[in-house]
Amino acid sequence: MSYAVGAQDGSQGFGLTSGKSGNFFVESFTETKSASRVDIDDGNGKPIGSSVVPERKEVSLTVQFGESGNTLPEVGSLLSYNSLSIGVTSVDVNEVQADYTRATINGFVLIGSLTALSDIST
Repeated sequence: MSYAVGAQDGSQGFGLTSGKSGNFFVESFTETKSASRVDIDDGNGKPIGSSVVPERKEVSLTVQFGESGNTLPEVGSLLSYNSLSIGVTSVDVNEVQADYTRATINGFVLIGSLTALSDIST
């Protein structure tokens, strides 16, 4: 990632010049892959083995933007980064300076599809 002196007019998010994804400059990206251990018992409750069940991948992105008109994604929306489709579970604004915003976006990597709540009819 490269850095440059910004013009302080919103044309560069915190001086970042590379790493842009969509409307945001991605400062950092973290992907967590976890699993749960499941113990298998016989009919008498005696343990006969264990298995590992993978859980969904969780991600966290710290993003920056300074261009007018950019907005943060809504919780429940989809975000694309590094060929991943991410279901947004939380958005936290960490810092605002003049027209620059820095935020943390948390979510999970989709393995199927996600239906927005607004698309569900009753």
